[in-house]
Amino acid sequence: MNVRTSAFGLALLLLAGACAAAPTSGPVPGANQAPKPAPTKTLVVVDRHEPIDLAPKILAQGGSWRTKRLFNADLALVDASGTTQPYLAEALPQLNTDSWRVFPDGRMETTYRLRPNLTWQDGEPLTAADFVFAWRVYTTVEGPFSSTPQDKMDSVEAMDPRTLLIRWSAPYPDAATMTDRTLDPLPQHILAGPYATFQQDASTRDAFLNNSFWTNDYIGAGPFKLTAWQHGIELDGAAFDGHALGRPKIDRIIERIMDDENAIMANVLTGDIQYAARTTLRFNHGQTLRTQWESAGKGKVFLDPTAPLFNQVQFRPEYLKMPALADVRVRRALMYGIDKPAIIEALYDGASSVADTFVSRQISYYGDVEAAITKYPYDPRRVEQGMNEAGFTKDRDGYFADASGQRFRLDFQVLNSVDYERVGQVMTDSWNRAGIDVQLTVLPNEQVRVNEVRNTFPGINMPGSGDSTERAMMENFISSQIGTPANRWSGSNRGGWSNAAYNADYDAYNSTLDPADRRRAVADAMRILSEEAPAFPLYYNIYVLAAEADLKGPEQTGAPATTDYWNVHEWHWVES
Repeated sequence: MNVRTSAFGLALLLLAGACAAAPTSGPVPGANQAPKPAPTKTLVVVDRHEPIDLAPKILAQGGSWRTKRLFNADLALVDASGTTQPYLAEALPQLNTDSWRVFPDGRMETTYRLRPNLTWQDGEPLTAADFVFAWRVYTTVEGPFSSTPQDKMDSVEAMDPRTLLIRWSAPYPDAATMTDRTLDPLPQHILAGPYATFQQDASTRDAFLNNSFWTNDYIGAGPFKLTAWQHGIELDGAAFDGHALGRPKIDRIIERIMDDENAIMANVLTGDIQYAARTTLRFNHGQTLRTQWESAGKGKVFLDPTAPLFNQVQFRPEYLKMPALADVRVRRALMYGIDKPAIIEALYDGASSVADTFVSRQISYYGDVEAAITKYPYDPRRVEQGMNEAGFTKDRDGYFADASGQRFRLDFQVLNSVDYERVGQVMTDSWNRAGIDVQLTVLPNEQVRVNEVRNTFPGINMPGSGDSTERAMMENFISSQIGTPANRWSGSNRGGWSNAAYNADYDAYNSTLDPADRRRAVADAMRILSEEAPAFPLYYNIYVLAAEADLKGPEQTGAPATTDYWNVHEWHWVES
C-alpha cells in the first residue's frame, strides 16, 4: 500500500470516527461557520443632468445638486423627517447657550465643535481653518458662489483645529442648520496657492474658477471620493474610509448620465440601474414600474409630490422680445389663461393638485399663505379683460393685437422632456383659445446646463423648480440671485425680476429668530409674487424615484427638505 492510499484510508477512519461521535440531534445550523460577507456589487444610479462642477456653493443647474451630495459633507445634514443632524460638526449650536449667543444690538456668535480626526479624501486633516479659508474664498472671489449666509458673517475664526467661531452682523435663524450651500469647507492645502495668485492679481479669477480641482480632480469630505469622470457619460466614486459618519457600506458608486427617460426605465427593469433619482422618470414610468417591477418584488417606487413647478418671465429688456410682458396687467391676464386642471389631468390622471403659490402645501402655516395670495383660476373672460386694459384687442383671427395692429406674440420655451413638452402644449392650447398667440420652442437637453442660455430666454420659460423648503423657493426671486456675466449666469432668478419689498421679506425671513415673524415674511413674500406675477405657479410636480429591492436605505428618501442621497452612506445590499 502506497503513501497516498494509506493517507486516504486514514482519512476515512477519521471521518467515520467523527460521524460516530456526532450527537444524535444533528449538527447545529451555521455552527463554526464564518458569516457570509455582504454583497459588494457596484451601485449604479442615474441622473439626467450632469453637473458642471462638484462644489456645493457653486449654484447648480438642473438636478446636479444631488450629484454633489455624493462627494461632499457639511457641518450639518437634513434627514428624511426634515430634522437637522450634526455631520462634520460634533454638535450644533443651541440658542441661548454659550454656543449661540445673541447680543442686544442684533449681532450673534455661534460656535461649532468639529468631530475629531476629520480628513479630506486625500488623507489630509480637515480642520476649522478649512472653513475659514472657504469663507475668504466665498467673500472675495466674485462669481458663481451662493451669497448666503456669508453676507451676514462679520468674521469666521478657527479658535483651534476643532473649534469654529462665526460672528454674525445680524440675526441668522438657521445658524444651526449649516447644510450644503452655506459654509461648505474647501481644502486649503490644495487651493491656497491658486487663491494666493488670485489675491495678487484679480485678473486670474477665471483661472482660479477653472482650476481642475472643481471638476476632475475634486477632493471633498463626502461619502464617496471621485475616481473618474467621463464627461457626458458617468461619474465614478469609491467609498471614503474616513467619512465622518462612517465608511459607506457600498464600496463603489457609478452615476450614469442619461437623457432618454424611456431608456432609463428600460435599464431599471433589466437591473442595470439600481437607483433612479427624481427627475429621471415620469409619472407614467412610475405606473409602469409599479405594475411590471414592484409587483414582482424586484423594486420599490417612491412618489414625492411636494415641489411646485412654475414658469418664469423674462424682465431684462435686452432679452425680452415682447415688451408688453413687462406690464403686470398682461402677466395677470396670462395667468387666467392657464388651464391648470387640464395640465394635471394630462400628466397625472388628476393625481396631483393645482399650485397657486411657490411653497409646499405641507408646511404647517400654508393656510396663512393661502389667505394672503391672489389666485388665478382658468377664466378666458378675465384674460380678455386684462388684455383690453393693457391696450390689446382681438384681431380678425381672434388673437390680441395692439392699436397699430401688431399682434401680441408670446415666446414660450420649455425643456426637452416629454412631460414638459406636454405641459407646454396644454398651456399653448389654452392660451390660444383665449386669444394669445404663442410661439412654443423646446430647449435641447444639452443646453439645459448652459447657464447663459437658461437666463437669456426671450419671453417665458419652463420649468422653474427646486426643493420644497421655503428658503430655497424664495431664493428664486431675490435680486442677488439674478444671473449675470459676472457670476457666470449662475443665479436661480433667471428672469431678472427685482422687487425691494420682496427682498425685504426674504431678508426678514433670514434675520429674525421669531418663528411667527418668519411665517409672516413668507406669507407676505408669496402675496407679492401673486400680485406682481414674475412667475406662474402651475402644479405640484410628482417626482418618481425607483430603487432595486435588494438595495436598502433609499426607502427613506423622497421626504420634504431632503436630497435623494442624504443617507447614502447607510445604503447597503441584502441577499435576494
